[in-house]
Amino acid sequence: MSSQHKRVGRYDLVTPMLPVKDELVAKFEQMLLSGNFILGEEGRLLEAELADACGVPAAVGVSSGSSALQVALAMAGVRAGDEVITTPYTFDATMESIIRLDAVPVFVDIRPADLTMDPAKIVDAITDRTRAIMPVPIFGAPCEMNAINAIAAEHGLEVIVDMAQAFGTIYDGRPMGAWGRMSTLSFYPTKNLPGIGDGGMVFCRETVDAERIRKIRTHQAVRIGDHLITGWNSRLDEVQAMVIRARHARFADEQRDRDAVAGIYDSHIPAANRLQPARTERGCKVTYHQYWVRCGARRAELQRLLDEAGVDTAVYYDPPLHRHELAVYGRAHGELVEAERAGREVLILPIHAALPFEDAHRIGRIVGEFLGSEAAAES
Repeated sequence: MSSQHKRVGRYDLVTPMLPVKDELVAKFEQMLLSGNFILGEEGRLLEAELADACGVPAAVGVSSGSSALQVALAMAGVRAGDEVITTPYTFDATMESIIRLDAVPVFVDIRPADLTMDPAKIVDAITDRTRAIMPVPIFGAPCEMNAINAIAAEHGLEVIVDMAQAFGTIYDGRPMGAWGRMSTLSFYPTKNLPGIGDGGMVFCRETVDAERIRKIRTHQAVRIGDHLITGWNSRLDEVQAMVIRARHARFADEQRDRDAVAGIYDSHIPAANRLQPARTERGCKVTYHQYWVRCGARRAELQRLLDEAGVDTAVYYDPPLHRHELAVYGRAHGELVEAERAGREVLILPIHAALPFEDAHRIGRIVGEFLGSEAAAES
């Protein structure tokens, strides 16, 4: 690593907190003296603000993104033995939330352009046990929700969107949080809209779902038809709500900086090696929770090159979920060729609101030159 360059980390969790530090310290002192630590005013305000941002009538704060997924599936009627169609190219929590309900995750392949669930693979995976479809706008790229929702409507299925990585993502002019019967969010500290611990939220198009979730999260059982759903401890505390509200007030500014970094990368990296997001008449927006490049068989070589240049990178979802030990409780529908190829070839670059643009240009040039030389060698 050159002595003139500081090491570039994949995240900076401190710098974005500096503009809100004094505000949060003052609020925290007030909270300590108020005695209102859980399910208080900060949480209620956060729910209202984020419901409005996502264009839904109600949102309910819970203890984590994983808890949000599980309670949303339960509210949607997923029971033991039911099947939920989802993507294998995502974090373990997507699969685990299905398995915890004694339901069966059914994995379908992804699209190479944006790494999201391929709607063309869904219909053949539907059986008489299928209850829901769970798309994941991975890394902040919108899923093809028009096609997914049309399939769900035709077959009488629920749609639950796991948007843990996609707050602010837009598909066809609407926020991702408005596309499913319910959508779920994670506030883990590395997310685009973070807390300083665990936290999650369920966005509801039907207020009855929100009312039931508010009971479930405080140990109250809920009866839906002839099925009794036990409650559990899944409350969002006031500290997290306070921090998330402060970060949400600055979300647009942080996202603008994130977009600028992505634009710099795009200017250096060949289009064939990066995200090609969905496009619709009313417009789509990517929020770049992560920025990925496809490296072919030379991923390890590029990763070493960047490490030597003082740049941290990561590999995600290699292998994809259908190759994990827990996948014994689910099944793969067909050959998941694109998911496995993404697992082998995709490399994650640093992207965050505090990343200096000069570093983004330097990283982009390194990656662009490497991938350009690879393309030349193959031609």
